[in-house]
Amino acid sequence: MKKILVSLLCILFSFNSFSSHLMGGEITWECLKSGPDIGKYIFTMKVYRDCSGITVSTTTQIIQVWNHPSVTGIDVDFLLQQDVSPICDPISSGNPQLNCASSDPGSVEEYIFQSLPVSLSGVPPIEGWQFTWDNCCRNAAITNILNPSSAGFTLRASMYPFVDPSTGIPTPADPCFDSSPEFKEQPKTILCTGFPFSYSHNAFDEELDELVYSWGEPLDDFLSTYNPPVDPPILTFNAPYTISSPLPGNPTLDPTTGEVSYNANISGNFVTCIKVQAWKCDQLVAEIYREVQVVLISCPTMPGSPVPNNPPDVSAPFLDSLTALPTYDTTVFAGSLVEFIIDGVDNDLYNGNTPQELVMEVSGGQFADDFLTVSNCLNPPCATFNNAAGVPAPFSNFGTVSGIFRWQTSCNHIAANIGCGQTSNVFTFLIKVYDDFCPANGIKFATIKVTVLPLPIDISPDIRCVSVQENGDVKVSWQHISTAPPSTVYSLYHANNANGPFTFVDSIYYPDTSYIHSGVNANQQSQFYYLTSLSSCADESDPSDTLQTILLDVASINAETEADMNWNYIHLPNLTTSFSEFDIYALDGNSVWQNVGNSANNNYIFPAQTCNSLQQLYVSLEDENGCVSNSSINGAILKDTISPNKPIISDVSVDSNGKSVISWSSSSTDVEFYAIYLRDENEVWITLDSVYGFNNNTFTYSASNAVNNYETFSIRSIDSCGNASSRSIMHNSMNIISKINICDLSINFNWNEYINFEDGLSHYKIFINTTNLNGDISYDSVRTNNLSFSIENIREGFNYYFYVAAYNGDSSLVAISDQVNYLISLPSQPKYNYIDYVSVDNDNNSVEISCLVDNEAIIDRYLIYRSFENSNNFSEIGSVLYNNSSTINYMDYSARPDQYYYQYKVYPVDTCENILQAPSVYLSIDDTSFGQTIYLNSEINIDYGDDPIYFEQYTNTLTFNEYEKWLGNVSEYQLYRSVNREDFDVLPLYIFDRINNPNEELKFIDIVTEFGAGNGRFCYYIKAIEGNSNPYGPSSIGSYSNISCVSQTPILFVPSSFTPNGDEHNEIFKPITNFVSEIGYEFSIYSRSGVQLFSTDNPQKGWDGTYLGKFVQNDNYVYHISYINGVGDLTEKVEVFTLIR
Repeated sequence: MKKILVSLLCILFSFNSFSSHLMGGEITWECLKSGPDIGKYIFTMKVYRDCSGITVSTTTQIIQVWNHPSVTGIDVDFLLQQDVSPICDPISSGNPQLNCASSDPGSVEEYIFQSLPVSLSGVPPIEGWQFTWDNCCRNAAITNILNPSSAGFTLRASMYPFVDPSTGIPTPADPCFDSSPEFKEQPKTILCTGFPFSYSHNAFDEELDELVYSWGEPLDDFLSTYNPPVDPPILTFNAPYTISSPLPGNPTLDPTTGEVSYNANISGNFVTCIKVQAWKCDQLVAEIYREVQVVLISCPTMPGSPVPNNPPDVSAPFLDSLTALPTYDTTVFAGSLVEFIIDGVDNDLYNGNTPQELVMEVSGGQFADDFLTVSNCLNPPCATFNNAAGVPAPFSNFGTVSGIFRWQTSCNHIAANIGCGQTSNVFTFLIKVYDDFCPANGIKFATIKVTVLPLPIDISPDIRCVSVQENGDVKVSWQHISTAPPSTVYSLYHANNANGPFTFVDSIYYPDTSYIHSGVNANQQSQFYYLTSLSSCADESDPSDTLQTILLDVASINAETEADMNWNYIHLPNLTTSFSEFDIYALDGNSVWQNVGNSANNNYIFPAQTCNSLQQLYVSLEDENGCVSNSSINGAILKDTISPNKPIISDVSVDSNGKSVISWSSSSTDVEFYAIYLRDENEVWITLDSVYGFNNNTFTYSASNAVNNYETFSIRSIDSCGNASSRSIMHNSMNIISKINICDLSINFNWNEYINFEDGLSHYKIFINTTNLNGDISYDSVRTNNLSFSIENIREGFNYYFYVAAYNGDSSLVAISDQVNYLISLPSQPKYNYIDYVSVDNDNNSVEISCLVDNEAIIDRYLIYRSFENSNNFSEIGSVLYNNSSTINYMDYSARPDQYYYQYKVYPVDTCENILQAPSVYLSIDDTSFGQTIYLNSEINIDYGDDPIYFEQYTNTLTFNEYEKWLGNVSEYQLYRSVNREDFDVLPLYIFDRINNPNEELKFIDIVTEFGAGNGRFCYYIKAIEGNSNPYGPSSIGSYSNISCVSQTPILFVPSSFTPNGDEHNEIFKPITNFVSEIGYEFSIYSRSGVQLFSTDNPQKGWDGTYLGKFVQNDNYVYHISYINGVGDLTEKVEVFTLIR
C-alpha cells in the first residue's frame, strides 16, 4: 500500500509538473575521455513540450536505472530551455511565426536536463542497463494513438555489454569507454502536408560505431518495475497507423541514413518514435530512442498565389556513369580531389517577387570540425565546406544558396578507421537546405556518398637528379608525390647503357627520397637510372623517366690557354623541373670549388685561371626541389696569360678604433695577392700594402686617420703568373664632422658622400645609441638621403653615440662611418626657483616680489609674470637682470593692490633665451613657486539684522583673500588697526590661527561704536606669517596686505539756543558730533548783520558767546556748518539760534 501511495504521489507530481503538453524527448550519455572526471558518464535528458500549455518544471529530475546492482537512479539537473519552433519570416510569408514567448499553439520548447559526472561500476548484463523517465499524460489531440489522453510517456535508453574481441573478456563500464549516439538534428515537430517531404534526425556516434535506424515503439508510463511490453505497455495505434507507419503518406525510414520520407495530405498530431542502435565490432553496445509528436498542418499557400510552399531542391553534384543521370553518389580513386558546388534552389516567391531566404547546413564525420581545417577529423585529410566568400557552414542566401565541397582523398581513405579495428572506404555527408516559410519551413536533405578505391597502379615516381660524387658513386634523388601514402616503397633500377639491361638495385622506403649507388665508376662512364613505386594504395607503378649521369669531357685549346668543355644532358628533353642553365665550377689555388660561369647548352669554353697547372672542372644542374646533378670531374693543364678581373670594393668602413677597413670581392679564382692603394692629399695613389690569398678580402689601414678625415682607396689583383688587373673603382670612407649647439640642445653633424657603390647609393641611415642617467640604452635609427643630421633635445649627463651607414641600391652592401661619442655637460640650469614672498608696499601702493634663486645656474635674467586675481591669465610685466646673488627683488609699480589682489610667477631665462621651468625646491615635484598678494576690503555698517551683537552698533566689516603660496604654508594672519588717523596699534587687533583653525572664514567685524567721539577714520592691514616647515626657513618679512581705510557715517546735532551765564551748564555753543572728521569741517557764527563772530575747523571746539574778548548781548544769531557726510559729499547747514544769559 505504501509503495502504491508513493507511486501515486510521483504520478501527481509529474502530472502537475508536465501536464498533458509533453511532445517527446530522448535520453543519451557521454563518456568523458579527458579532464578531471575522465572515465565517468554525463547523462542528458531532453524533453519537448507544446508551448500553448503550462511550462515544464525545472526541478531536478531522476532517470531511473534498471538491472544495475547498486545504482537505481541518476539525478539530472535543469540546464537549459530554448524555443525550437521553426525560425521563419512572418512578414514576407504573411503567416505568423510560432514562438513560445506568445504561447502559440504548435510552438515547441526544448528542456535540457544534465547529470553531474557519474560512475557505473561493473558490466551490463545481456539484457543491458535500462535508463528510463516516465510521465503522464499525452495530448488528447493525438491522431494516431488510441485514447491518447489516458496514455503516458516513457523515455528510455539502453547500455549493453561489450566483449573485447582480442581477449574475449567483457569490458567494464568503469572507466567508461563508449558514448551513446546523439541526435545532431533538432526534432521536426511542425511539418506541412501536400507534397513529398523528407527529414532526418541525423544521429552521430563519436566512436564511429555503426548506427542502425528503425521505428521504435512508443510506451505508456508505468507504476512499478520497468518491464516492457508488460509495464509499461506499448501504445496502441489507430488504424491505419502502426509502429512502422506512424505517419500518413506511406512513410519510409532508411536504416542507414535515418532519413524519413512521406507524402501526406492529412493534418493532425502524430506520435513517432525512432530507435537508433550502435554496433561496435558487430556487438550491440547502445540503444537510444527519440519520441516526437509531429504536427502535420495544411500550411497556407504562398502569399499572392494559390501554390503551396515547396521545399528547396538540392542539386545532385555527380553523374551516374551508367545512366548519365544526376546522382548524390560517386566513386573515386585514392588521391583524387573531390570538389563540387552544390546548390539549394527554391523558386517560390513571396507575392511573386521576393525570394525566400535559404539556409544550408552540413554534417558528417569526415568533415573538418570547423569545416575549414583539413587536419581536424578522425581520418585526415578532412573535407571542407564553405560558400564562395569563404564562410563555413551554416550560411544563407536568397533564392539560391551554394556551398563548395572540397576533399583531397588519400590512401588513408581506402581503409579509414571506423573503430574496433574495422575500416571502411564509404563516406557520407549530409546536406540540409531549408527555407524561411511560416509557420513551417520547407526542408530538403541530401546525403552525399563517396566511395574511395585504390588506384589500379601507383603513380610513376618523380625522379629529379643523378649526381656523380667525387669518388665516382652516384646519388639519385626524387620528389615524393604529395598524394602518395606513407606506405610508398621505391625500387631503383640501374644500367650502364641507355638500352639496358636494367637491374634492380635496392628498395627505398618513404620518407627517404635519395639513394647513393656505390662502386659504379661514374667518373669514367655515364650511368642510367629509373624508379618504380608501390604502396598499400596501389600496385607497382610504371617506370619513371630514365636519367643519365653527366660525363664531362675537357680538352685544352688555343695554345693551352683555354679548356673546351663538353657533356651530355641528364634527360632529353630537359626535365621541366630542371634549371635552364648549367653552372660551371673550377678548383682554385686554395682547393676550393668556385662557380666561374654558366651555360644554357652542353658546352663551355673555360679560360685558364692558373699558371701552367692542372685545372679541374665540373658542371652542375640544379632542380627546383633543391637537388643537383653534378657531372664527373675532369681537367686539363692550362697556361694563364689573362690578367685577373679587377676586384670590386664592396665597402670602406671605419672600425671602432677609428681605422679604415676595406672589403672587396674578386671574380677571378687565380689571385696571388691584392695590392692596396691610398690617394693622398695631392690625389696621388700611394701603395700601402699587399694582402696575400684569394680568400683574404679585407684590409685594415693601421695608420688610418679616418676619425678626422675621409680616406680614398683602390685595389688591384695580381695572379700566380704575375698578371695584374687594372685598379678597382675607388671608394672612400665617411668622416663625421659634428658640433654641439648648447642653445638648441642639439648635436649637428654632417659627413662626406660615399661614392661608387655597386648598384649606386640608395640611402644613408643614422644609428643613435642614447644612454640615460640610469645607464639604460635606447637604440634609434633614421633613414635619410641628406648629408647632415641633428640630434635634438639632448640632455645633461646623457651619452650620445652615433654613426652613419651608407647602403647600396638593394641594401646588400653597407659602409660604416667613424663613430662619435658625446657625454653631454650642459650649462647648469637652476635647480630651484622659489618666491620667498610677495607683499604690498603701502608707502607707494606697489607690490614687492622677492625670489630665492640658484646662484650656481647660468642665467641671463628673470622674467616677472602677473595675473589679475584668479583669472590665470599671466603676462610678462618686467624682468630682473641676474647678478649672481641668491635673491632677486622686483617692485611692481603698475599694480593697484589697494583695489585688487595679484598672482605672480618668476621664470629664469638662460643665455640661449630659453624660458626655463624650475621647481620651487631642488628635486621637489610640487611646484609652489608662485605668489599671490593679499587684498583687504573694509565696509561700514553692514546690516546684520537682529543679531544682538551688532544691533544698533557701528561696525567695520573686513574681508581678505588667502596668501598663496609658501612651502611652509600660512601659520597665522595678523589684523592691525589705526583709529582717528593715529598710528597703527603695536599689537594686532585679531589673529587668524591657520594651524589650529584652518577653515576659519577670513572675515572680521570690528565694532567701533565706542570711537564715535573721534573723526570716524579707521584703517586696517593684514600681515601673513609663514609656518616653520619651509626647507629654506620661513619668510622673515611675511606678506603685507594693502591698508584699507573707511570713514564711519558722521552724525551732527546743533542746539537751538545756549546760555553762557557761568553756571557751568550750556556754556559753549557747538554741534554735538559722532564720527565727524576734521576733513572738510567748518563751523562759523554770524551776527544778524552778517559779521563773523567765530569760526573753527575742529569738531571738538565751540563758541563761548564772546567776540573780540567781550560777551555779546542776548539775541538771535546765525550759524553756518559744513562737513563731509557718510557718502563723501560736502554738507552745509545754516540755521538761527538764540543766546540767552
